[in-house]
Amino acid sequence: MQTTLDRAGKALSAEENMQLNQREYQENRIVLESFPYHIQIGADNRCNLKCGFCLAAADREKGLLHIQDRKLERNPIRIFECLAPYMRYWKYLSLTGPGESLLNPKLRQLLQLIRHNSDCTLVITTNGVLIDEVMAEMFVECRVDEISISLDSLRKEVYEDLRVNARLEDALAGIDRLIEARQAGNSDIPRINLTPNFMTVNIEELPHFIDFAAQKSIHTVQATPTQIYRRSWVSRSLLNHPDLTRRMAQQAERKAQQTGVRFSNGLKMVYLNRGGGMFGWQRRREEADFPTDPSECQKPWASLYIEPDGEVRPCCYQSPTYGNIFEADFPALWNGPRARQVRQEMVDGQPPQPCRECYEFNRHDPSIMIQV
Repeated sequence: MQTTLDRAGKALSAEENMQLNQREYQENRIVLESFPYHIQIGADNRCNLKCGFCLAAADREKGLLHIQDRKLERNPIRIFECLAPYMRYWKYLSLTGPGESLLNPKLRQLLQLIRHNSDCTLVITTNGVLIDEVMAEMFVECRVDEISISLDSLRKEVYEDLRVNARLEDALAGIDRLIEARQAGNSDIPRINLTPNFMTVNIEELPHFIDFAAQKSIHTVQATPTQIYRRSWVSRSLLNHPDLTRRMAQQAERKAQQTGVRFSNGLKMVYLNRGGGMFGWQRRREEADFPTDPSECQKPWASLYIEPDGEVRPCCYQSPTYGNIFEADFPALWNGPRARQVRQEMVDGQPPQPCRECYEFNRHDPSIMIQV
């Protein structure tokens, strides 16, 4: 195993590794001594729901095989076993991937493995409908810092139309079980975040999410516009409704200030700095902090995304793959030819083509929300 050492030969802490990583990014280093500290791994490829706005639904409609519909040769816990020696460098881990992480039958073992090797901030993203009393207690016992629940509506008919095979009652019960488990364990974690995706059918509910969060002592409401992958769903996009989106976001911001709920407004891309087009120059531009140059992305230096089948990438967007964790040792991937090439292209100001079309770095042009 390769270990990151300081000048005295002592293994670096997670904080020291992050500082070294940031220096190497600023110095345009291509081969790194540091390891990634921001990690995202899906704990399972399968999903218990069949949501119409999911990329998996678009792939099925086109006759493509999405990873949710594949049978993996190995349980994704094997990924974490391969990475256990490097967990000491992790500052942040998100169990978020193409499927529902709570489906993994070895989830408790996986969480214990992480906590045995790392004190990182641990976040799980879930649709929430599988959270029962045992699982809620497990999250407290394993010191999961945050549970982000994808709850798209507080109205039963809308929620169940969007989240196919789910019942709103089950998702709300999961939230209550987390709250009860925290109280029983005298713990302030896991924090609960709501991560609704908004479109025309539910955008007017946004202020109600703030009220609901305040009522349940939920930490954050993180609002994002839904990315559209199917032509039949284009009419649901907020792309052509900037004024309505702005009005709802402003109402939510006022309620958040009144109630103390943290509101993360990812909807600004709908109504700020609207994209180019033939008459784009006529539009009034407003100041926004959206990143626009993908060559400035730090992810090839700081981050890692691993699919449940072992494919390693710098991030969860359509970024280039470094290889497979089951076919090569991690250091050989982290500083391998593909990773070095991506970093070099970034330094040269010529990022790989998938990175040029990145959702993260094109938020000044809201048309990126439509990817059919």
